[in-house]
Amino acid sequence: MYNFRIYTLRDGSKRVITVKEGESFKEELQRAGIQETQIFQMQLVEKPEES
Repeated sequence: MYNFRIYTLRDGSKRVITVKEGESFKEELQRAGIQETQIFQMQLVEKPEES
């Protein structure tokens, strides 16, 4: 199972980031290249592994 987080930003753009186990929220934002104040909405999406 893969987990992705979709960030919708205030300017209407979206960023999709793979969730890494043990990574803090702050580290995830750094990896995405965004600041917390830019976020309008966050959504966690689970995707089953393809076999």
